[in-house]
Amino acid sequence: MKKILPSLYELKKAVLLPRTMYVRRKFKDKTGFGKAAMELHYYRPSFFKFMGATIMNKHILHDADLEPDSVVIDVGAFNGSWAQNIIERYDPIIYAFEPNTKSYNALAQRAENNPKLKTLPYGLGEDDETVEFTINGLGSSMYEDRARHAELPRETVEIRAIDRVWKELELGQVDLMKINIEGAEFPLLEKMIEADLLRNVDSYMIQFHEWHPGAYGRRRKIRKELSKTHRLLWDYHFVWEKWVRL
Repeated sequence: MKKILPSLYELKKAVLLPRTMYVRRKFKDKTGFGKAAMELHYYRPSFFKFMGATIMNKHILHDADLEPDSVVIDVGAFNGSWAQNIIERYDPIIYAFEPNTKSYNALAQRAENNPKLKTLPYGLGEDDETVEFTINGLGSSMYEDRARHAELPRETVEIRAIDRVWKELELGQVDLMKINIEGAEFPLLEKMIEADLLRNVDSYMIQFHEWHPGAYGRRRKIRKELSKTHRLLWDYHFVWEKWVRL
């Protein structure tokens, strides 16, 4: 039987485990969103740098060059909290994609009195497909490790090909695209490269996920393509990064 070698991510986690345990004890009394976010990022220095940036500017993820006629795409809209902040600041048109039924219902409630918030109950990806989606709060994903989280609930969700959706919705040129889809950002952005769609977005906010197979190499190739039309405005390694058009 062929032995499966640990990934670079697994090796990095193992090396950083003593630090992770130390910092976890330091924040053992913390609960809620902050605690969940720290666990997802295994208490990495880049995450704490990002948290420091949010203290300096609590709207770091909401600062954008937008106007009421701007078009925004929110991929992985969750319950609509990010979209709500963007609406309150700029009142643009937002296409919010969320395949998780529970999260989508919360998102749709926010849209009831705002016709400019357009909610879509499916995810965006490389192809048209239906996939099993593991429900795990902030870490809900179709790439969840099923063996390690066999007890978590799942649902079947719809994913639609980004190039087809772009044409059907007649998106044209988009002012801002925020992507936070728990590992699915890699095939999505690779499909956008293949379909020559990267240039159709003026600004990106992306959360790449380090645990995804091949994450380091795939991120590096995606960023190389992005750099042809955009410049990196800020970067918190595998937490959040922002790109703007050259």
